[in-house]
Amino acid sequence: MKTQLLLISTLALLTACAGSYPERVVTKGPLLCASNEICPELAVRWNEETRDGFKISAEINHTTPHDIKQLVFLVDGQSYIYSTIEPTAHVKAESVITSSNSIRVPVSFLNSFRDAKTIDLKLVTDQGEIQRPILKEDGQKSSAYLTFLKGYAAQPAK
Repeated sequence: MKTQLLLISTLALLTACAGSYPERVVTKGPLLCASNEICPELAVRWNEETRDGFKISAEINHTTPHDIKQLVFLVDGQSYIYSTIEPTAHVKAESVITSSNSIRVPVSFLNSFRDAKTIDLKLVTDQGEIQRPILKEDGQKSSAYLTFLKGYAAQPAK
């Protein structure tokens, strides 16, 4: 009886894991913002199974929900435009609503960050555009910028 129970439990566990693709969260961090500004946060995830790039998630914590439609990275004046991959999720906790959405970028995208002098992120939402620096020309680095560098350094070789 114990053997049958062990076999059934093992089979159930393996079946549940068969279709999942583990994503390793590299880290999460905010952009550079003034104290009175909406300050989005970015998270980077590496898909260990497919190794086809990174999933970058943006979160906005505010009293008003935001439908995030695009993330536009401005790297030394060059625009990299990415449309979101699913509808924006909204989670309400007390008086704050967290709006979040994601994009997928190829591994090569982070190459443009390594030698950049300035990087801004523009979030295109139904409430208007929110543009904040990730890396300033004076060398000031956001936690989000350090997130990207960590993600780039941590990517496994193909």
